Amino acid sequence: MSLRCAHKNGLTDSVAVKGFRLLERYADSGIIPKKELDEELLLFFESEKLALPVSSLKDSLSWGLRNITVQDLEIPYIIREIVKNNCNWEKAILDYFSRIGEKNPQNFIEIVREIMNRRKNFLISGNEIVRISRKFRRDGGVIIAELKGAGIISPYSGCGRAVSKLERMYGSPLYEINRFLIKIIGEKN
Repeated sequence: MSLRCAHKNGLTDSVAVKGFRLLERYADSGIIPKKELDEELLLFFESEKLALPVSSLKDSLSWGLRNITVQDLEIPYIIREIVKNNCNWEKAILDYFSRIGEKNPQNFIEIVREIMNRRKNFLISGNEIVRISRKFRRDGGVIIAELKGAGIISPYSGCGRAVSKLERMYGSPLYEINRFLIKIIGEKN
């Protein structure tokens, strides 16, 4: 794979280039060993949601509760597929959802497009995902679980009052959308 993803999205500094090379090297295993990392790479991976610390507070799957320390990093499944598919996000989604046994993986391309179009910054409510799921005659809870498993969304966590305010504005529960996926798909239409 080329570093087209990095260049297309303005991620061209030396840390980003090194980071994408590590993603290429470890896409199959899904784990970037801590011996390959430093603080700058850790912050780059975490900020773009390209790779996240393996351990978290209370064993939470939320990206916001991951322990930000130099340790092994887990590459979300969707990022692994994007890297393997030379930044073709649609092919990455088809490959991932086919592999997990989805009967109509093409639906997920449209579901992800809808999520990108209906998001508020990098957030979307679970209620909004359920509405999108109904459009495809799918169970919203199952869709949310599969999107979380892929690393496309994560439960949003933060300070109680701040999250409560966001939930009043956008709906609840809130999910954070993978920021690199937002960049690679592009801005809202």
